[in-house]
Amino acid sequence: MTESWFALYPPVGGGRGAYSRMVVELREHGHCHLPALAGRDSRFAETAAARFKDLSDDLWNQLETEFGPGRSPDGLVLFGFSMGALLATEMAARLQQRGTGARGLVVAGCPPPHLLAGRAVHTLPDEELTAALAAQGTVPSMVLDDPELLSVMVPVWRADCAAVASHPRRPVVLECPVHALGGTEDPLVREADVMAWPRLGGAGSSVRLLPGDHAAVLDRQDLMAAAVLEAADRPSEVGARW
Repeated sequence: MTESWFALYPPVGGGRGAYSRMVVELREHGHCHLPALAGRDSRFAETAAARFKDLSDDLWNQLETEFGPGRSPDGLVLFGFSMGALLATEMAARLQQRGTGARGLVVAGCPPPHLLAGRAVHTLPDEELTAALAAQGTVPSMVLDDPELLSVMVPVWRADCAAVASHPRRPVVLECPVHALGGTEDPLVREADVMAWPRLGGAGSSVRLLPGDHAAVLDRQDLMAAAVLEAADRPSEVGARW
């Protein structure tokens, strides 16, 4: 496989380390673009964006800086889980709008943008917000067990959830293949919603349902990495070796 580019977008509260296991494998095949989100990593002191447009504009600027204005590599594959899937989809749409496009989009644990539910988790009190996210199984126990770290993360979680809630929910139609992964028992994402993703993408789009809930999908970083590599290698035949 020729060298590729991968752009990875994190879930709620996630940073550059959200897909650490994936990144190890992906870096053997190409370059990984891991954007820095406000409120975490090198931008820890900044206030996290609470509007989807502001967050998307920030990440778009980082992508443009990585590749140069008006450019993108031929082998770019975008990936995201949950909130990250919405961000990756937005980046794919912007790339297409400017005429450069992407080789493929891989999404996991998320409904298509126009099928997002109207959750208002960000309006809950701190304890209820934390409990709601913990119930998904995607919040590290080390955070839940550390009051000081928890106090730092709650504003980030709240901002991320508010950003998702502010998504415009407009339909997206992409020319590149779209490949979706979802859990058969995910209470946040219906199977029918996961199955709807290929209708947003071009030829070769696919779906794979995994046994388990929301956290189980995120835990299968081996399968997510395989999906991204397939999309980079043979975009019109992704899923053939899953």
